[in-house]
Amino acid sequence: MFEKLIPIIKDASAVGLFGHTHPDGDAMGSACALAIALNNMGKRTRVFLEDCPDAQARSLIIMDNDESLEISGCDLLIALDCADSNRLGVYKDAFLAHGNTIAIDHHVTHKVFARSGTVFMEISSTCELVYMLLREMGEEITRDIAANLYIGLVTDTGNLKYSNVTGNTLRVGAALIDTGIDFSRMSRILFTVKPMGYYRLMHAAIEKLKFICGDKAAVLYISDEDLHNAGITEEEANAIVTIPGSIEGVEVGVYIRKRSSGEFKVSLRSSEYMDVAEIASCFGGGGHIHASGYSVFDKTVEEIIAGLETELNKRWRS
Repeated sequence: MFEKLIPIIKDASAVGLFGHTHPDGDAMGSACALAIALNNMGKRTRVFLEDCPDAQARSLIIMDNDESLEISGCDLLIALDCADSNRLGVYKDAFLAHGNTIAIDHHVTHKVFARSGTVFMEISSTCELVYMLLREMGEEITRDIAANLYIGLVTDTGNLKYSNVTGNTLRVGAALIDTGIDFSRMSRILFTVKPMGYYRLMHAAIEKLKFICGDKAAVLYISDEDLHNAGITEEEANAIVTIPGSIEGVEVGVYIRKRSSGEFKVSLRSSEYMDVAEIASCFGGGGHIHASGYSVFDKTVEEIIAGLETELNKRWRS
């Protein structure tokens, strides 16, 4: 699978690694795990992280960065967990201008943007792909590498609960646990312990829930004011996205977050049959069948919900 990418990686001496904007556990875990592995191979590496990383995942990520390494000094750039070049954020132009770039991603809606090679497939996480890459390269999965990979594996599968989990996902998870990582502590921090502000925000969020499409979809809208009143940052409140889809009878959960830039970030989650990647693609986004998203500018929340409701009503099962 990685036969084209491996020689490119081995030939490089200085590698820059990138995740997507608002990096989650999978973006950070895959980039930082691969960076450590490349360091162990004698290469210089630096992970260039975008703004607002998921707070719980970031607190667990192990980084081994060469902070003196600039993009201009890299002879290879690797994008991880990025479905398209726009997801590179402030690093997009530098990445696209570089002569030697590869991408490793698990989004079925991936739009090829890397110059030298791309591997993408519908799989639980980019961390699962990076594990497969390192095994194919014959590189040791050390405990630090395993810890980073485990973070991405479990965060992108809802602690191994989502339908994207396969037998291979569980085998990879078992292999990572066998290195001696403290997976129980990691899972507690990632999924159980929340700051007090999270529960204040949850209280406000539940009061703002809106049901559409005959109660088959639930919409939650969170503003900067809601976050401020709760005393919590966006990076600490990522789990709020799961509330709409956790309601019995709801097939599609929608989370709308307005950012200070004027962007509305719309996240979609489906329970059983709705292909929300198809829905997101109607609005210029993408992702996975059961978890996708897109961005909207210059519209009101009401207009966003109305447009989404129109697309959903074309696709309900009787």
